[in-house]
Amino acid sequence: MKLNRIIPALALCAASATCSAQAAAPGLPAHPFVSTSGKAQLWMRPDIGELKFEAGAQNASVETAAAALQETSASIMQLMAEHGVQPEDIEAHELDKKSVPVSGREQPDYSMGRLFNVRIRDLAQWPELMAKLVAMDHITNINSHFDRTDGDDLNTQLMAAAADDARGKATSLAKAFGRKLGPVVAIARGPLDKIGAPFIQQQPGKETRGIAGPAAGSGKYAIPDSIPYSQTVSAIFVLK
Repeated sequence: MKLNRIIPALALCAASATCSAQAAAPGLPAHPFVSTSGKAQLWMRPDIGELKFEAGAQNASVETAAAALQETSASIMQLMAEHGVQPEDIEAHELDKKSVPVSGREQPDYSMGRLFNVRIRDLAQWPELMAKLVAMDHITNINSHFDRTDGDDLNTQLMAAAADDARGKATSLAKAFGRKLGPVVAIARGPLDKIGAPFIQQQPGKETRGIAGPAAGSGKYAIPDSIPYSQTVSAIFVLK
């Protein structure tokens, strides 16, 4: 067989194998398609803060431990009131009680704790409130988080911008190959796990939002200048 006949024959065999593999692959669309992703992000100054911490008490007497925890809880509520935090912005429903072995003593201590979740709407109060909270006895596991009251609206706008970004990339990619972009046939928040299963939307996870970076300004507990908001989408489009 001549060389000029062998090459087309090999090419035909390769094309047939590819088509067969594609036809056998589960979940692949039957039409030509292009997959792209888009992202939109912005940084905004926070206007609300959230504190999570635990108040605790420990004593050999259950009654004494409970009384001490109640006293600490009352001090926390007073501190919050002094800094303009409303009672409806304070959650303190969970109560934990456990026995703690004490070395050299048969009778254990009783440890009691209460979890607090506090929303700080006036961030001007944040530095002083944080300093006083940290200085209080029997307060542990303090975590802070910043956000914006219009965070949901911001994420909605970013989602639309990310979708536009994905469509724009897909349009340019299709044009580079002499094709036109058709309708979208699959979308997902974040990356698609497998191109072979494009019609199953990913389980949407919570977007990273309002994570506080290093505090800005001169104060130890100052408010960060900005926090990130970000949305990412992936989409599959038909090629015309």
